[in-house]
Amino acid sequence: MYSLNDSLQKVPGIGPKTATALAKHNINSILDFLLFVPLHYEDRSKISTIDQLEVEETHTVKAEVISINEYYKKGHGRKMRITNATIADETGQTKCIWFNNRFIKQNLTENKQYFFAGKFSKYGSLTQPTVEAVSSDTIHTGRLVPIYSLTTHLKQGHLRRYLKRITDGLQIESDLLSEKFDLMPLSESLKQLHFPEEEKLVVEARKRLAIEELLTLIQHSHQLKKSWQKKESLAQLSEKESQNPVIPDSIPFQLTGDQQKALGEILADLTKDHPMNRLLVGDVGTGKTVVAGIAAWRLAQKGFNSALIAPTQILAEQHQQTFANLFPDLPVKLLTAKTSKATTTSPTKEPTLFIGTHAVINQLNKINPALVIYDEQHRFGVAQRASASEIESKQQPHVLTMSATPIPRSYMLTIFSHLDLSLITESPFGPKPIKTWFLPKSKKSDAYGWLLEQLQKNQNNKDNETKLAMIVCPFIEPSKQEGFEDIPAATQVYEQLKQKWGKKIKMALLHGKQKPTKQEQVIKQLFSNQIDLLVATTIVEVGVDLPQANIMIIEGADRFGLASLHQLRGRVGRQGQESFCLLFSSGSSLASAKRLKLFAKEKDGLKLAELDLEGRGPGDLFGLEQHGFSELRFASWNNASLIKQSQKIHQNLLKSKSYWEPILQSSNQHLTKNTTINN
Repeated sequence: MYSLNDSLQKVPGIGPKTATALAKHNINSILDFLLFVPLHYEDRSKISTIDQLEVEETHTVKAEVISINEYYKKGHGRKMRITNATIADETGQTKCIWFNNRFIKQNLTENKQYFFAGKFSKYGSLTQPTVEAVSSDTIHTGRLVPIYSLTTHLKQGHLRRYLKRITDGLQIESDLLSEKFDLMPLSESLKQLHFPEEEKLVVEARKRLAIEELLTLIQHSHQLKKSWQKKESLAQLSEKESQNPVIPDSIPFQLTGDQQKALGEILADLTKDHPMNRLLVGDVGTGKTVVAGIAAWRLAQKGFNSALIAPTQILAEQHQQTFANLFPDLPVKLLTAKTSKATTTSPTKEPTLFIGTHAVINQLNKINPALVIYDEQHRFGVAQRASASEIESKQQPHVLTMSATPIPRSYMLTIFSHLDLSLITESPFGPKPIKTWFLPKSKKSDAYGWLLEQLQKNQNNKDNETKLAMIVCPFIEPSKQEGFEDIPAATQVYEQLKQKWGKKIKMALLHGKQKPTKQEQVIKQLFSNQIDLLVATTIVEVGVDLPQANIMIIEGADRFGLASLHQLRGRVGRQGQESFCLLFSSGSSLASAKRLKLFAKEKDGLKLAELDLEGRGPGDLFGLEQHGFSELRFASWNNASLIKQSQKIHQNLLKSKSYWEPILQSSNQHLTKNTTINN
């Protein structure tokens, strides 16, 4: 009998050498091996008679060995071992042929029946057929046969034999989910996953493990929330202060209803004795920053520092200017890689808002902030975001995470369930009329002609209304990799347009590989309205704020997810001005064209995020490496009913105080380790 935690070497046939080979692929236990699931299944379940064999089709035949012979054939300077066998059933005879199989002859006995599974060739023989003794419980023939990844370099037959021994002898003592919620037993699920009796049982088995996987994420997030609530907050506002929020007179506009609601939720969190852990989500231009700023301003009035961490130095500098304008009585200090030493050698004498990049994260213990604000949370790694909870103090800062990427409901029910959520959907400037078109390549020349016309009109504009156009490209430099040569690159597009339009308009290039001094020069020119057209990469997605921008052309739009396209489009029309977004595809895929046409019509960021999730998955939506999302092995992020069922099971477990330990926790530690967001 085998338990899930047993060593692989308990299985007959798995010695130190095989165990070492499997360990290289993180397969160290019985459970690990059982989660090494088949890539697909080959249907060898239909038993054919010899007279039913069809050329180039795979068949399983139950037949008796009439004769066996073996000989060698010279070719290309080497001897080839060829084994032939004649087999027969009640409908006729046929041949089987094997090449360089030194064991097949000794494994076959004349006048004995076997299962033969293989492809029937045009020469009237089964080529290289798999052979297995007749049985009601076969492994390689007469059933749905699992086909595994070749990465372990172990033969398919060996893998099947090992896993069959394991599934036949598997014993799981406690299976609460099966007993309590009428799910397929875990041991049966693992067996059907590897050796299914029929196709529908594979679906049921995967569903059982998908629920296990989702519950692991939900439980871990719940544990994070409980752990967070045990912490002591560094600063608290009184309930009176949260119920009657004072808005600084220096803010030149009235907060929208969504902003007021989000601010109320944040200030209410600041009254609690445990630190806030809130996610503030809103499209670009909906005013998340001013809401976060008011919270920092209120804490400064109580005598506490705050810290705002931006993904790029450019955006940090822009935040500094924004806060200086909106909160003139709030001391603000910029802390970047350039300024960190000078800024932190001596403590500040008055409550200060520190703004910067990762340099702020490295200085949190010196700053001792009561509030840490993360801007564009999907641009920070998990380890960086966890730093706020590692301050060397019993009291911990409140954490507010801002994101312009809409969070699909499936995430909020699972990996983000430990975060409280505030949504801002309204813009302070009202609805942004961004007209969006997906244009064919045949229209590109006309589109660029229209762009030049608009830019020249802007130069002759006498009402002092400044405008800016942006062209965004997927790559910085042209790619030499096969299949990527035609994808637009920022440097290439800039040089081409500079040759054509250099004397007609003012142009600039901005991308991540430029020297900081060059980037600063371009940014200053943009802020002083000296640029008509900016050619850039996705650095403008979160790295720079240009409220005067009203035209955007996205080259190679098929290379971006819908969520990224929505973020880019949100960079124009920031002040409510009439704006335009033109999309061009670098490929000719009908599916991509359909997706871009859909994007051109849909303006709702949350709907686009859900569609992106269906079409691309979480890795593409958020950036798999940076965000810490693991690809699900059994569940699907867009299976709403299964996520809902898992959520109900989790609530039932909590209510009944039932103890359940996820099996995936020990085997797939990435499921829990990488979902530690802001903990």
